[in-house]
Amino acid sequence: LVLGVTAYTGLCLFFFFTQRSFIYFPRQRQNKSTEILKVDTPQAIIECSAHNLQSEHAILYFGGNAEDVSLSLPEYARMISGVAIYMVHYRGYGGSTGSPSEAGLRHDALAIYRHLEDKHSDVLVMGRSLGTSLAIGVAAQFEPKGLLLITPFDSIQAIAQRVAPFLPIRLLLSDPYRSIDLVSAIQCPTLVLAASDDEIIPEENTLRLVKKFPPEIATLQVIPETDHNSISSSTLYWSSTCRFIENAFNTP
Repeated sequence: LVLGVTAYTGLCLFFFFTQRSFIYFPRQRQNKSTEILKVDTPQAIIECSAHNLQSEHAILYFGGNAEDVSLSLPEYARMISGVAIYMVHYRGYGGSTGSPSEAGLRHDALAIYRHLEDKHSDVLVMGRSLGTSLAIGVAAQFEPKGLLLITPFDSIQAIAQRVAPFLPIRLLLSDPYRSIDLVSAIQCPTLVLAASDDEIIPEENTLRLVKKFPPEIATLQVIPETDHNSISSSTLYWSSTCRFIENAFNTP
């Protein structure tokens, strides 16, 4: 019994002290040709890979936990024309300073949105995977032209509890990313794109989130024959994304 308690306590302590290594996978910026916007917040200097900065319409994009957004930017710039695009390098990613944490990333997300509001007449917020929670946090505090969520989840806490039901996740988790607690405040048009065969975010976690939006705010679309990482390779993904952005900005 003593050995069992000691082993379990050790497992809990191991998770507590290493948990962020399971959430964040910082990537350095591989695409050196992209334009960089730097936003100096009181806590960190955050870099955004950027395109077409002079447009009156802008997209603020928060990527996945292992995404080098500088590599994603060229395809988005090619597929979505006529708008400025800003893709955020989280703390510790790309050339951004600091170390990632939920509190830090949420602070930075709000600061960057405020910065873009001063530069552009309209801003649409877009998030993928981990970035959906940051995008939700921004849309809950401001009112962007639209909110586009790719493979979102209700909370990391819920997913972690599913993966490790034998651990007291609620007590141990420092960065729970409880998106589900924020969506009731969102009033802008929202499109949720989910992968039919998502192996990372279970369907019920996405549905639980969508049901918490105010009535008639969120539309869920499932992209068939895709998984968590391949969803953006679908032509339906791009046609749905571009149509939503055009409608949000009222552009042809």
